[in-house]
Amino acid sequence: MKLFKRLMPLILIIADMTTIALALFLAYNSRAWIIEPNDIAFEKYLLFIPIYLVPIALFAYEGLYRYRYDFWQETRLILQGIILSALIVFSYLALTRSVEHYSRFVIVATFFFMALLLPLQKRLLKWLFFHIGWWKREAKLYGDDDFLKKSIFENSYLGYVEASNGAKSVFVNASELQSDQVDRILTEEIRKHHELLFIPLLKDFNLSQSKILELFESRANLVLLTNRLASPLNLVIKDLSDKLLAALFFVTTLPLMGVIAGVLYLSQGSVLYRQKRLGKGGKVFEVLKFRTMHENAQELLEEYLKTHPQKALEWRTYRKLRGYDPRVTKVGRLLRQYSLDELPQLFNVLKGEMSLVGPRPYIPQELEKLDEHKEIILSVKPGITGLWQVLGRNELSFQERILIDRWYVYNWSLWGDLVILLKTFKAIFDKHRAY
Repeated sequence: MKLFKRLMPLILIIADMTTIALALFLAYNSRAWIIEPNDIAFEKYLLFIPIYLVPIALFAYEGLYRYRYDFWQETRLILQGIILSALIVFSYLALTRSVEHYSRFVIVATFFFMALLLPLQKRLLKWLFFHIGWWKREAKLYGDDDFLKKSIFENSYLGYVEASNGAKSVFVNASELQSDQVDRILTEEIRKHHELLFIPLLKDFNLSQSKILELFESRANLVLLTNRLASPLNLVIKDLSDKLLAALFFVTTLPLMGVIAGVLYLSQGSVLYRQKRLGKGGKVFEVLKFRTMHENAQELLEEYLKTHPQKALEWRTYRKLRGYDPRVTKVGRLLRQYSLDELPQLFNVLKGEMSLVGPRPYIPQELEKLDEHKEIILSVKPGITGLWQVLGRNELSFQERILIDRWYVYNWSLWGDLVILLKTFKAIFDKHRAY
């Protein structure tokens, strides 16, 4: 067992090389299926060393065989490495004047299949190795954050397990400790352990996107933080990606929206529901949804809360009712379970009032409850989905959602938006969190 753990970097490299060979095979046969039979032997591609060497070298440079990254961060590094590898390989072919000896389609398709297969291979392999025991690494955590503890010790991709004897790695959560405690723990633990992971006090900022500068003489580090959504270029990029993806989603879901509209019209007459929400800069706009509530929803809610005082507390905390909600129709419950009632909001995105991903669209009556956070949260367009949706959907309290929305604005990235969109589909089908 110990031998396999020590050889894990080599095993991961061999697995990546095997996956690259599989990508070559798929690309080679794709050309035969799509364009014409290949006139270059497959062995020539299989023995093309740069297509293995360049990606593996870049992955090693990014620490993929040394550090234990989260799946989404590692996937981003893999995709970055593949894009750069493609540029280097084609430059090599051009400089050595050997570009005519290989099919451009096969080379491009190989990198495409690598982008698909490598993240999947790593996810499957690390899950398998974790359950075998090869990928497990004993660790201990200083701090009592249950969410952080779950993220570390219930993640087979990271591979950390709570230490029963001696820990190989130590996590120190500075946000839950006094400064003198942190200093003492770091001083003691760094002597005993090769790997010490320090969770900084600044929980509102994603430091993986920051630049760390060094002042050598004063022995100080400077963490360079930037507000990415304050950049006009980033705003243009986000707006363009929103419009393009919203148009694509609109075209693909149009038949489904037509069916839903027909069912709602026949069952209750009213199809759409318009509600005033706070947009960018606090500007009020009308958000569109499929109607899922009775016309007299407010009256039904007030009457229900009077007869169910325990639900009144739940309403004040979450601004939602878990389980039974007297306002929602039978058809509405089905639509809400899979978030289908929000499909018309694609119109709001195309009109420029919303983003696909962003903070929650708050109602005007909630403006004062945002307190000191309203300026930063309302500095961007609200989203159909957001980080609050994939982290806890409706299980989060109102205040927790505000803090998550603030974190999103501080730490926006295009990759982060893509991850949130992908994770939204999983959250939608989680029946325990959909209501």
